[in-house]
Amino acid sequence: MASKNCDTQLPFICYGGNLVLIEENKTWEEALEHCRALSYDLVSVQREDYNILMEVVSGANTEEVWTGLRFLAGKWLWVNGADMMYSDLPLCPGMVQRCGVLTKTGTGRLETRDCSERKNFLCYIK
Repeated sequence: MASKNCDTQLPFICYGGNLVLIEENKTWEEALEHCRALSYDLVSVQREDYNILMEVVSGANTEEVWTGLRFLAGKWLWVNGADMMYSDLPLCPGMVQRCGVLTKTGTGRLETRDCSERKNFLCYIK
């Protein structure tokens, strides 16, 4: 353990049940690796969990947070294998708009973004 100046801003982790908000800005791939290194996974968004998720997302220091949504092999999927329940995602996203986020504004929709953008992210305990 090291001493730090009290004015030094450091990233921290917020826990909300089995959800973990990581307040570090990482690309989607880095976020996935970070979660898995902790034996967690990037969160899948199921409609029944939406309100709980949004409570945790509101604590992020970025306007959007990465989820486990990814466009691979011609289809949208959750990296944890959960059922895809969203039909409003683009069938053929642009080359870079292939990763999913939740926004703090809470529109109820998943948004697609460039996977190389740097954002906070949500992990969940498996």
